[in-house]
Amino acid sequence: MKQVLPFLETMITQTCQLSCLGCTNYSDLRHSGYIKWKDGKHDLEQWLERIDIPDFGIMGGEPLINPEVRQWLIGVRELMPDSQIRFTTNGLLLEKHWDIIELMHDLGNVSFKITAHTPELLEHVINKIMNMYEWQPVHEYGIDRLITSNQFRFHVKTPLSFLKTFRNNYENMMPCYSDHKQAFDSCIQQTCPLLYKEKIYKCSTSGLLSDTLAKFGNPNIEHWSQFIPEGISPNSSSNKIKEFIENFGKPNSICAQCPTHLDDEQKINHLDTVQFK
Repeated sequence: MKQVLPFLETMITQTCQLSCLGCTNYSDLRHSGYIKWKDGKHDLEQWLERIDIPDFGIMGGEPLINPEVRQWLIGVRELMPDSQIRFTTNGLLLEKHWDIIELMHDLGNVSFKITAHTPELLEHVINKIMNMYEWQPVHEYGIDRLITSNQFRFHVKTPLSFLKTFRNNYENMMPCYSDHKQAFDSCIQQTCPLLYKEKIYKCSTSGLLSDTLAKFGNPNIEHWSQFIPEGISPNSSSNKIKEFIENFGKPNSICAQCPTHLDDEQKINHLDTVQFK
């Protein structure tokens, strides 16, 4: 019997049209390119030989920037017919991609979330979605959602504050050196492992750390080396994969790189700092 990782998500592009100070995916930086479905399929197929994934997330950056987003949704459903698919967008490109909403509804068992970084620009979009189907309210996992008879779920989240995950600016990045348990308690990615370049990491902040540091010439690398995770690969031993899965939803020593909710210097009034690139 294969081991079960309760949830896994992947970025199909790190590019975003917004710059949100404190973005946990470092998408406030300028990026280019996107992940082709054939490459994503290769990585997923390798992992599905080792583990079961009952819940899989597709995100960015802004995933609607990826021209193969439809292939991703259809392909993931074909590979994982019984798994829930989560799809998260900032909503700003939805009016150009209404068929994506219809596709998710038709695929069924899809949880669709708009993260409203610019709520004043999304009122029309949200109202249109609300009028597309016969929704029923449902409260699941502490979240108020709407759901259709095809198990298509929808909700909107408007984040009011962020915790910037490192000290200083990118050119002089430093870890926070927090108590790792307190940092985990303050984290919005407690149950969000990231699939990135074939490997699985505790979260996007840690999984993307090495590449982000390299982008700026590895500032203060002597401080960061203890926080750069190895991740697990499809070739990892069963024991190593088991150890990773057993830590799902639990603190890890690498969580100390991030701040806690008591760290006022790292708190950001989110909606006041969102900018268009």
